[in-house]
Amino acid sequence: MNVSLIITTYNRPNALNLVFETVVRQFRVPDQVVVCDDGSSSETRSLIRRWEERLPIRHTWQPDSDFRAARSRNLGLCRNDAEYAILIDGDCLLPPSFVENHIKLSRPGYLVAGGRRLLSELESRALLSGVASTDSSFKHWKFQSAPLGALRDLDSDAWETVRTCNLGLYTDDLETVGGFDESYIGWGREDSDFVVRLLHSGVKLRSGRLAACVAHLYHTESPRDRLSVNDQKFRKTLDNAKHVMATSSILHS
Repeated sequence: MNVSLIITTYNRPNALNLVFETVVRQFRVPDQVVVCDDGSSSETRSLIRRWEERLPIRHTWQPDSDFRAARSRNLGLCRNDAEYAILIDGDCLLPPSFVENHIKLSRPGYLVAGGRRLLSELESRALLSGVASTDSSFKHWKFQSAPLGALRDLDSDAWETVRTCNLGLYTDDLETVGGFDESYIGWGREDSDFVVRLLHSGVKLRSGRLAACVAHLYHTESPRDRLSVNDQKFRKTLDNAKHVMATSSILHS
C-alpha cells in the first residue's frame, strides 16, 4: 500500500527539520512526503531542497495571507496520489514505528485518530537546539504500543478526540467530502468541520492511541480573533450532521 505523509507548516523550519529527521528514521518510510506550506519564507524552501535527496518530498506553497490551513492542506492533498494518507503538523515528531502502526490500524472506511504528547517549552528548546535527542521524546508511556482490539473502534460521537495533527485515512474516503472547507479563515474549527463531515459521510472512527502517537513541540498559541466566527460556522455543520443522522435513525427504526 502506498502511503503519503501530509505535513502542514508555516515559518518554522527548525521544527520541520526535526520532523524530517524522524521521518527518515521510520521503519516504514512513506512513499510520499507532501509539505503543505501556508506562506513560509524562502528559508523553508531551502530546507526542503536539502532534504529532497533523502525523502520523496512534494512542496505546495500559497502566499502568506492570514491563517489559511484549510486551503493549504487542500493544495497538498491535490498532490497526493497515494492510497493512504497520514496527516500531521510540521512540529510533530514521529517515533520510528509511527507510519508502520498507522498502516496496521488502517481499514477502508475508517479514520485512525492518533494520539499526541505535548512537550514542554523546556523540552522543545532542548530538542530544537540539539541538546537533546529526539529518541528521548519517545520514552513516555503514550508511545508504548498496546493492541486494545475491538476497543479501538469508537462511537462517531467521539469526533472531539480527533486532531488533524495526527490522523490517517484512505484517500478514497478523504475524497468523499472534498477535503477541507476553505471558507474557514483564521485559527480554529476547520479540522473539526472536516472530521464531522467525514463521520457524517459514513467513515467510522478508530483510536490510534498507544500505537500511533506524536511528540508535539511547544509553540505559542495562534491569534484566535476569528474563533467566534468559525465556531458559528462549525456549529451549523455539527447541527446538520446530527439532524441527518437522527432522521436516518427514525427512517430505519
